[in-house]
Amino acid sequence: MVYQLSGAGKCSMLARMNPSKVIGLVALAEKPGLGEALRIMRRELSRHGLGSCVIETPDALEQAIVRCSMLVTFGGDGTMLTVSSLAAAHHVPLAGVNLGRLGFMTTCSVQELPLLAYALQEGSFLTDERSMLEVVRMGVDGVAVPPRKLALNEVSLIRAQSGKMVDLDAEIDGELLNRYHADGVLVSTPTGSTAYSLSAGGPLVWPMSRVVCVTPICPHSLTNRSVVLPDTMTIRLRPRERRGRFDSMVYSLDGRSAYPIEVGESLVIRKAPETLSLVHLRKQNFGALLRAKLRWQGAEIPTDDE
Repeated sequence: MVYQLSGAGKCSMLARMNPSKVIGLVALAEKPGLGEALRIMRRELSRHGLGSCVIETPDALEQAIVRCSMLVTFGGDGTMLTVSSLAAAHHVPLAGVNLGRLGFMTTCSVQELPLLAYALQEGSFLTDERSMLEVVRMGVDGVAVPPRKLALNEVSLIRAQSGKMVDLDAEIDGELLNRYHADGVLVSTPTGSTAYSLSAGGPLVWPMSRVVCVTPICPHSLTNRSVVLPDTMTIRLRPRERRGRFDSMVYSLDGRSAYPIEVGESLVIRKAPETLSLVHLRKQNFGALLRAKLRWQGAEIPTDDE
């Protein structure tokens, strides 16, 4: 989606949508240069007639998001992940200012803050819709345990104790995919393919692909490999006993929090109806992003004359 306004005397598209709303500047963790970045962004937004508020805690974010037309995080991918579920649930676009190291999802650097503020005022930014996973824990009685949760990158079902492999079944649309003896299993979105899934040996997936990946973590059998599935399928992960013993397990969403799960319970994972609108200043070239962020060698291919 592209937002573009032109012509003399134009006003902000964000203001036109709802003049009572502001840009939420999310700063959940202290980072080098954070104070200066916030100062610059607030100054630039004010210059363009846009209101802003600084949000410093998750509780404050939950209260403030209803009056925000957009969220801008200050940090790295981790900060964006923390905010992503709430932003998607409230249909609020999300931008990120990179104060971290990698910044796969972030929109711009601190040096580009004036450009970001100008783009927000002009409405000349771009967004792409990233798919998310809906996760429902099913109790031993087969009844859903609220609340349902959302994940942007991945859902991981993993061992709770170090040094212990665990056993679990992965089912696809009610049919057994595999019975794993491993450190755990990941279900990841295309966005999450460059995160935990990549570290576990999963494939790199183009962000707008309509797929999910099921990837075992350090499986006992080396033939257990990542599987790419259509995102129309429903995945169920079931912890299992092994030889009459159950080794404790937890599940995590985007690596943000860990929740215990017992034998007899299960996780039902499917594509969520909500999507996350990620903000960009320019058209994204995912190949160039991979070369830059993953530091691939051979990015510059010599010609025959060289």
